[in-house]
Amino acid sequence: MITKKPILMIALAAVVAVGGFALALNNSPANAGKSLMLGLGNKAPVSMPVNYAPEAKATKAGMAMLEELDSTFAGISEQASLGVVSIQSGQGASGSGFVYRTDGWIVTNDHVVGNSDTVQVALPDGRTVPGKVIKSGDAQIDLAVVKIDADGLTALPLADSNLVRVGQFTIAVGSPFGLDDTVTVGHVSALGRGSTVNDPNSMTARGYSGLIQTDASINPGNSGGPLLNIHGEVIGVNSTIVSTTAASAGIGFSIPSNVVRAVADELIETGKFDRGVLGAFIRELKPIEKTEFKAPGGAMIDDVVAGTPAAEAGLVAKDVIVSLNGKEVPTELALRIKLYEASPGQSVQVGYIRDGVRKQTSLKLAEPEQPQQLGMMGQPGQGNMQEFPFDRLFGDQGQAPQMPDGPVRLGLGVREVDATLRSQFKLPAESKGVVVMSIDENSFGAQVGAKQGDLLVELNGEAVTKVGDLRTILEDVNWGDRVTVVLERFEDGKMSRLTQTRRIR
Repeated sequence: MITKKPILMIALAAVVAVGGFALALNNSPANAGKSLMLGLGNKAPVSMPVNYAPEAKATKAGMAMLEELDSTFAGISEQASLGVVSIQSGQGASGSGFVYRTDGWIVTNDHVVGNSDTVQVALPDGRTVPGKVIKSGDAQIDLAVVKIDADGLTALPLADSNLVRVGQFTIAVGSPFGLDDTVTVGHVSALGRGSTVNDPNSMTARGYSGLIQTDASINPGNSGGPLLNIHGEVIGVNSTIVSTTAASAGIGFSIPSNVVRAVADELIETGKFDRGVLGAFIRELKPIEKTEFKAPGGAMIDDVVAGTPAAEAGLVAKDVIVSLNGKEVPTELALRIKLYEASPGQSVQVGYIRDGVRKQTSLKLAEPEQPQQLGMMGQPGQGNMQEFPFDRLFGDQGQAPQMPDGPVRLGLGVREVDATLRSQFKLPAESKGVVVMSIDENSFGAQVGAKQGDLLVELNGEAVTKVGDLRTILEDVNWGDRVTVVLERFEDGKMSRLTQTRRIR
């Protein structure tokens, strides 16, 4: 069998070659529909019926449509590139941005500029100019503006992101991997996406809501660049991706332009950003809930945090907020934008529906919580945030590896437990510890079986109730030491306790 297989393959290849030659000789209208005669060695000729595919013809109307589409995309790309910039921060991170106003205002992601107060901005005409950074300072708002002193700028117009529909064309422009003026094309894959992503630049967990999902290729370096519609208008700012390879997997996310407009205008006008907080967990209404709760739209309250303005105003879970200060909020994102435009301490009227009856209450908005730093994270990356942005460490298999330099890291992104995380991961009200937000592949955290949502409660026999406890304990740990970790996992209303000891490498 071993000797016959290659002979068979050669024979088949020969048939293909002879057949191709015969088709070349016989492919004429006179021979259409006739049999093809193949002679193989001393064997009798074999008759094979041949059906020729009809000649492909492009209609003038079809070609004209394709040419118009081709020209449209090329024109949009050329015009948009005049307003897209590359940004280099002092932390080694790089990304993209776009001209928001011709008087020198650039919009980008907060995680692109990181902790830098100044950045270098590369303009489309080849100039590189310094820029002053104004950050949002809010982990829920991954936006920043940069002021440059330059003339001859081309600003990109912003669309109304409320009008964006699934299936529409999208065009992403930016500098992935430092390749300026890169254009990719795709579609709007979904709307209203939300997630929490660890940012190694700011050492915080960033929260996102109302994102536009696209399959236009977005890679490291695209962050801060525009996502455009077929009119060349900005519908979003490319911000994050879902990927296990740190490159595009066809799932990218952009902050909607209506959010960008509200945040950028405030940063430019006041030099800072603040927002009002209700103290309630809100989400988009499902279609069936609109009928069930007799609500045309709005934001569903999933839970209310005790002691917050929402709780004191009498709002409860399953209330549907439909207006703020008399203005309708048809979606969760619309409510969030209204809150972005409000300030802490401001009194507002909240219209809501409970049990099919429209009601109203008043409350005074609170301040957002300060972003908490994550522990044990890797070094800053190249600008795009991914699912696993941390350093990779060696496992226990094979030869003893060379130990890493620098402080000992668990390979875990963690965050102190709070009301938001209790709700997100269904943790008990009395739960204590730090919540595992992400796990670095091949790290100590991965080797001990940590999962997102686990509570890390002990390390080397010492209780962990805050991120600072981890840092203190790890100060006495060296690479190569054996480390014991205790995790609590809550699934289906049950708690399991996992204790693991491994050498940290």
